[in-house]
Amino acid sequence: MKKTGISLLSIILLLSVLAACSGGGNAGTPSDISNNQPGSQPQASEEGGGEPVTLKVLRAGITVTETEFEKVLVERTKEKFPNVTLEWVDAPEDVELEPLITSGTVPDIMFVSTSSLSTTLKDLDLAENLQPYIEKYEVDLTRLKPVVLDTIQKYSPDNELHGIPFSVNLPVLFYNKDIFDKFGVPYPPNDQMSWNQAIELGKQVTRSDNGVDYVGIDLFGSSNIATGLDLYIVDPETGEANVTTPEWIKVFEQLKKSYEVQGYIGADGRYQYANDDDIFYNEQNLAMVAYNIAHLLGPLEELRQQGVELNWDFAPFPNFEENLGTGKAANIHSMIVTKSSKHKDIAFQVIANVLTDESQLALAKVGRVPTVEGKQFEEAYGQDIPVLQGKTVENIFKAPPRNVIKPHKFESKVRKFLEEAERSIAVDGQDVNTALRIAQESIEKELETLNNTSN
Repeated sequence: MKKTGISLLSIILLLSVLAACSGGGNAGTPSDISNNQPGSQPQASEEGGGEPVTLKVLRAGITVTETEFEKVLVERTKEKFPNVTLEWVDAPEDVELEPLITSGTVPDIMFVSTSSLSTTLKDLDLAENLQPYIEKYEVDLTRLKPVVLDTIQKYSPDNELHGIPFSVNLPVLFYNKDIFDKFGVPYPPNDQMSWNQAIELGKQVTRSDNGVDYVGIDLFGSSNIATGLDLYIVDPETGEANVTTPEWIKVFEQLKKSYEVQGYIGADGRYQYANDDDIFYNEQNLAMVAYNIAHLLGPLEELRQQGVELNWDFAPFPNFEENLGTGKAANIHSMIVTKSSKHKDIAFQVIANVLTDESQLALAKVGRVPTVEGKQFEEAYGQDIPVLQGKTVENIFKAPPRNVIKPHKFESKVRKFLEEAERSIAVDGQDVNTALRIAQESIEKELETLNNTSN
């Protein structure tokens, strides 16, 4: 999605100021607790009655709005730990973390994508191992949805656990009802479609009208649809890559089919639309967006508060025919405590408090999919979000996530070659087999370099 930009220097300066303003005292070392019942809250020895402490909170690489931060984390923390102040550090979604580490201005708590626990955060040695705190405060992780627990365990180092899951970022199909109405085309169905069906529906609303070019659907690239077939670029076990398999060919043939829709490719060779928020809720000429719910729901609610409302709804996230009934691999947003925090105990209690029934209910009401099992949470989903009123919310849950495959450490570093293949097919008219063969050769060379330089 389109990123909002502020300078990295501004972030570092802001963190420096917050560090100077943070409470110098400790929050009091919480005592061990025992016999926590499911849904109970982590307990501090003085029930939050220690010296005042300020914890800096930063999001890195994911969408979390300040409204969500206030409702889910700040309000619940004030109730349980009144001596703790949470300070929101505003930063773009694509903030670079390494300069923050080297500058010595690291926040206490971070919202992160769980997958980054095994990549960026591991490389920077940033995340505290939370297993001792989980045992100390007897946090019951068996209450988590199985796919959530599986994900955080796979992405954490062996015998450690580096994140507390914040929410499940389910994929959905957003659609603009006005575009379908304009061309007299039926809305996407409430039953899950295959990608072929979604492309065929998109064809009917990919048109030009009064000088406006409307695009039916952007599949958002290979990485957005490949996990629906449980694919990876680099074999996690062998470290070898093979993107010329029948499964990868199927993914790219599907992309090619979407590129070939008459009117899809822009006059300037544009072939990507969904990575630009403006086209859906400002330009409003993209009919369907198949992507994770957190990327658009929060911004759509903030726009509503500013008086900008779209006529839109949800449909289930599509998948390949053979795997209908599921969506793509689980995408879990988590919270970590940084190793450099001077208040690790209370910081852990703050993020673990999100797993209580009260917090999960609050989280569901503001449009975050809970990580803890419980039908009551899904039933409460979106109740406090006006932009969700009248929406077909049940469609969010019709394509449950698939279990993740823990990626090889170089997976993210070679993804760029598949993106190059996408462009060569869309813009240059290259055939799928040739594009993937070139990508395979480039990936092999890159892996050789990465292996040599990492030893």
